[in-house]
Amino acid sequence: MIIQVSEFPRHLSGTLEGYINALKSARERMRAELLFQESLDFKPLPHQIEVAKRVIYDMDSRAILADEVGLGKTIEAGIILKEKLLRKEIETALILTPASLSIQWHNEMREKFNLNFTLALKPDDFRKDLVISSIQRARRVPYRDVILGRRWDMLIVDEAHHVRNPRTQNYSLVRSINSKFVLLLTATPVSNSLKEIYYLADIVRPGIFGTYREFEAKYFSDRKGIDAMNTDTLRDTLRRIMVRNRRRDVFVDLTTRVVRTHIARQSSGERDLYDMVLDFLRSEENKLRVISYAKAATSSPRTVARMAWKALERESSLNTRRTLLEIYRMGMDAEFSKIELLGKIAESVESGVIFTTYLETQREIGDYLRDLGFPVFLYHGGMNQVEKARTIEYFRKEGGFLVATDSGGEGLNLQFTNTLVNFDLPWNPMRVEQRIGRVHRIGQLRDVYVVNLAYMDTIEEHVLNILDRKIGLFRSVIGEVDAILGSLERNFESIIAEIIMKARNREELNHEFEKLGARVEEMKSSYERMSQVNDEIFSNFDLSVVGGV
Repeated sequence: MIIQVSEFPRHLSGTLEGYINALKSARERMRAELLFQESLDFKPLPHQIEVAKRVIYDMDSRAILADEVGLGKTIEAGIILKEKLLRKEIETALILTPASLSIQWHNEMREKFNLNFTLALKPDDFRKDLVISSIQRARRVPYRDVILGRRWDMLIVDEAHHVRNPRTQNYSLVRSINSKFVLLLTATPVSNSLKEIYYLADIVRPGIFGTYREFEAKYFSDRKGIDAMNTDTLRDTLRRIMVRNRRRDVFVDLTTRVVRTHIARQSSGERDLYDMVLDFLRSEENKLRVISYAKAATSSPRTVARMAWKALERESSLNTRRTLLEIYRMGMDAEFSKIELLGKIAESVESGVIFTTYLETQREIGDYLRDLGFPVFLYHGGMNQVEKARTIEYFRKEGGFLVATDSGGEGLNLQFTNTLVNFDLPWNPMRVEQRIGRVHRIGQLRDVYVVNLAYMDTIEEHVLNILDRKIGLFRSVIGEVDAILGSLERNFESIIAEIIMKARNREELNHEFEKLGARVEEMKSSYERMSQVNDEIFSNFDLSVVGGV
């Protein structure tokens, strides 16, 4: 920190007391005027800013961010990272995440903080200044060797409960990384015992609790370390390295979320088209094509038809061209059952936002609802900021329906409406949460209605069943799904694509989705058990910043 000579009180200039007072004054001024606030296009919540201040000024940017799910630990870490970069206190940073969250982190850093991280896929990528990697990749040779062979200014580990076991490769890697600043993010620092707090703390501040035996002797009131003794001392030490805010103290005005699901029957033409698309994809090796075609097949027949038509330009195989032409013909001829169901729903709710993944489906929905007499406003990523702002204002004043794509919906604040319709369902649970977050957020004064549409006996219905019945996504706190699915070895979309590619018939497809559903249900139960343990342990401590907000 550079302090101008003019900042010293004249009567104390040159004295130790004068230097200390000037240092305190400069520190408080910097604390009040964090640089990042002038560089962001969004406004962080008050508690997120307070967390950043405490970590930067009181914890030397080595901390465990243990807020309960839904309070924005990613935003808090991003603020700290951005502030450090703006102050030129760091140049390099490594973010380690579960495989299922690495792309989400990459997008968040770019869209919210204007930070262009490299998503590491090969060893040389780890030589860049700003790197994001799955921890599964980072712990393997040769990636591990590159990571450990250099010094990092900042290390951020998401879902850090995966590194609290000292006998795992995850712990060994993170404990060995040479980094000046460290942020560990987890809503569940403890699984079964206080000993897990010891190992997380020892990454952030080695030796803060002494040896493990000393920690055990001082704080365990039982052999397993479930109940603590000397809690005042433990709390005081934890306050030097950990922040934990609770939802009930922060989100005091969040309203109820009401979920409605409507299942549409496919027409015979739609069913034939759907079956043909799946047969076509079983021989496909490109996961992105599998994901886009399979999702489009349950969005709109015309959407998948036009997708097939565009693919003809790039396809050289005669057999594949014949299949794509047949998909195009069938898609253009098929009835559109789901849009008729939407019309009935629209008449009962009269106003709201409708999300779809595809521009073609968006156009069809807009035309259909206009024909029924509703005001309709289209909102998508191809619009400039002026057009987007004007569209939202028209929707606010005139009511009716805003039909938005996912790319257009980023950053939308729609608290003035309270109905959201998922016309087609993203396979990425985080995308679903982002949609809901456009309406169900701070400032919403009414209960929010989330309406899900799906075709019967399709992949879409399987996905809806997992997200709704197995995880409870539509009723969950935003961010809870990240914690539940964080231990998946691949992202959710990739897992579904693999099921489609490997299943030889509908029976195998259904069986694989049942297995996935059971696995996800088990992961949710494990998460809920951990959450309960953490609630019980941390109810004895006050590690929040909310009282100072």
